[in-house]
Amino acid sequence: MSDTLDAPLIEVRDLQKLFPIRSGLLGRAAGHVRAVDGISFDIRSGETLGLVGESGSGKTTVSRMLLRLLDTSAGQIRFDGHDVTALRGRDLKALRSQMQIVFQDPFGSLNPRMTARRIISEPMVIAGTMDRAARHARVDELLDRVGLPRSMADRYPHQFSGGSGSASGSRGRWR
Repeated sequence: MSDTLDAPLIEVRDLQKLFPIRSGLLGRAAGHVRAVDGISFDIRSGETLGLVGESGSGKTTVSRMLLRLLDTSAGQIRFDGHDVTALRGRDLKALRSQMQIVFQDPFGSLNPRMTARRIISEPMVIAGTMDRAARHARVDELLDRVGLPRSMADRYPHQFSGGSGSASGSRGRWR
């Protein structure tokens, strides 16, 4: 009997993503670019996976497919035993609350028009589980935990150093 504690939290099998090549006046598909072609991996609870590769090798595409921000062309994605490709609505929202992409360049992924407080509290707003005062208090608590002064909450991404910017963009976890 297999130990469920050792079971993968995320299972990816034969993942594939094709993007159409458009041509002509009507933009008909004249072929496809294979952005991702048959990758497979497992991630267990507590593990971290880093995707490394050249520019254009499919790292972001794989990450976006894991979160269902982009549909797969083929393959399977399972999270905690559930078929991610079949999730819709609330179930998909629940999945996304447990997963996050952390990009190498935090400033490229942070909205320059939002303060750190707004960036950090955005997932809480989407989840709809806290009122404004509770979100404010939670952001203060998170800033304390990563060693940033609470006054930093009202700053914009360009006002942070590289390390601080990464901290404000890294609030999620795989569980």
